[in-house]
Amino acid sequence: MVEILEKNKCTGCTACMNICPKGAIEMVEDNEGFKYPLINQDKCIDCGLCKRTCPILNTKRNESINKCYVGYNNDSNERLNASSGSVFSLVANYVLDNNGIVIGAAFDDNNHLKHVAVEKKEDLDPLRKSKYLQSDLDHIFTYIKEQIKSRKVLFIGTPCQVAGIKSFIKKSDNLITIDLFCYGVPSPKLFEKYIKELEEKNNDKLVNYDFRDKSTGWKKHSNRAKFENKEIVISRYKNKYMKLFLSDIALRKSCYNCNFKLGNKYSDITLGDFWCVKKHYPEMYNKEGVSAIIINTDEGKVIFDNIKNYMTYKTCNIKETISGNQSLIKSATLPQKRELFFKELETTNINALEKKYRKKHLIVRKIKSKLKMFF
Repeated sequence: MVEILEKNKCTGCTACMNICPKGAIEMVEDNEGFKYPLINQDKCIDCGLCKRTCPILNTKRNESINKCYVGYNNDSNERLNASSGSVFSLVANYVLDNNGIVIGAAFDDNNHLKHVAVEKKEDLDPLRKSKYLQSDLDHIFTYIKEQIKSRKVLFIGTPCQVAGIKSFIKKSDNLITIDLFCYGVPSPKLFEKYIKELEEKNNDKLVNYDFRDKSTGWKKHSNRAKFENKEIVISRYKNKYMKLFLSDIALRKSCYNCNFKLGNKYSDITLGDFWCVKKHYPEMYNKEGVSAIIINTDEGKVIFDNIKNYMTYKTCNIKETISGNQSLIKSATLPQKRELFFKELETTNINALEKKYRKKHLIVRKIKSKLKMFF
C-alpha cells in the first residue's frame, strides 16, 4: 500500500491512524505544518481498514433535518466567555450533568492546540471560543471509542473532524457531535511563527491567546494576548495572522474543496455566529453574542429540547443564516501563490508575508460585508 488518499483531499482527521490494528500509521507534519498519515510498510498487513474508514473515500450524502434557530444562552457571563451565544456551554453542561465527557480543542502550556477530555464544568473554559488553526487530534478517537461503552461523550470540532469520528465509530447512541461554522483551517506552523515573533516583540512569554476577546464587543471582537507580565489587545483588522487567514493563503489543501458543507453534515448540531441577526431578527440581538443553531439529526433535536429552557431563541430561516455565513455552503478559494507562500514561511517574518500575500481587496470586501450585516 502506497497511500490512503491523495494529499490534497486528506483532512488529517486521524480516523485511519486510530483504526489501524497494527499501529502502522502515524500522523507526520509536512513542510506546511499540517499532519498527514504515513504508513510503515513493515507493519502494514494490507487489511484495507484505513481506506474503508476514511470519511473522504466513503463520503455519503446525509439527510439532515436542517432545523434552524437563532438564540443565545440566558447567562450573560457565559456569553461573554464564548465566541457567540454560548450554546456549546449549555450542551456541554447537559452532558456533564449526566456523567458524560466533553472533548474539544484547547491550548496546552506550549500554545499547541489539541483535543482534550473534560469531565468537570470548572474545566470547560479552555474548550470555549474559536481557535483559528487546526487542532491536533492524536489518539482521541480511540479514547472516545472506549468511553462510549459506558457513558455519553460530546465531541466538538470542525466538520471534517466530526466526519472522521463518525466514520471511525460508525454508530453509537452515546456519541454526540457538534461541528462549527468553518471557513478553513490555517497552518499550525504559521501560528507558531506568529506567537514566536509576538513573544520576541514583547520580550515576554505568551501564556494565553484569545481569538475572540469580547471586551471590545461581540461584533467588534479583538485578539487578546496574555503574557506572563502583561496583556495586549490586537484588533482583528490589524492582526497580521488573521489577515493571512482571511486571505485563504495559509489553509490546508483540502479546505479548498470541502466535502462537508451544509447538506452533508455528519454532526448532530452545527453552531456558529448569527452575524446577520440585526437585519433579520433585531429583537434577538444582544451585545454579548448570538448563535445560529442548525439541528441535523433526531439526536440533535433531543439535545436542543433539553437545553432550550436555558435559552432565548426562535425558529429562523436557514437561508438567513447562510446570508451571513457563506462558508456554510462554499469552500475557500485557492490562491495562485499558495505554494510560494509556504516556501517562504520558514525564512520570512510575518509582517513581510502579510504585506506580500494578503489580498487587500478581499480584506476590505470582507470588512464591508460584515458591517452591512449590522447596519
